Amino acid sequence: MAPASSFRVIPLYRQVEVRDAAPDAADVDRPQWESGDEPVLASAQCIVLATRSDLHGPVEIEVWVDASEHRPAGHLLFEGELLTTGEGAAVGNPLAGYLHRVPLPIGWHPVRIYGDQPRDPARFLVVFDGTPAPT
Repeated sequence: MAPASSFRVIPLYRQVEVRDAAPDAADVDRPQWESGDEPVLASAQCIVLATRSDLHGPVEIEVWVDASEHRPAGHLLFEGELLTTGEGAAVGNPLAGYLHRVPLPIGWHPVRIYGDQPRDPARFLVVFDGTPAPT
């Protein structure tokens, strides 16, 4: 299956997000760093991924939708669910002013996130699997 979208983003503060695209970002339950060394943080509505430094340039992100049968190569960084509340998902770095919209219905979406390496990745693959569970 081909990606639904592919883009590059500057990972300011060494991070990118996969989150609910709520109209008011303040409404998103964003997890907080405890040590700064965590490779992934997750809450119901937001997954934060540590990346390589922005001094090395942009990171690449591919997003696949409904790819439940495809098993991509790479290191599995996260497997869980993301809750969207009506505006789909947003992927990128809001601090850099770039969030790519992914159209998804309201609900809990199974999601897998892969990186080109387990620590400080430069490439990510975000896979939304199938139909969301009812809320």
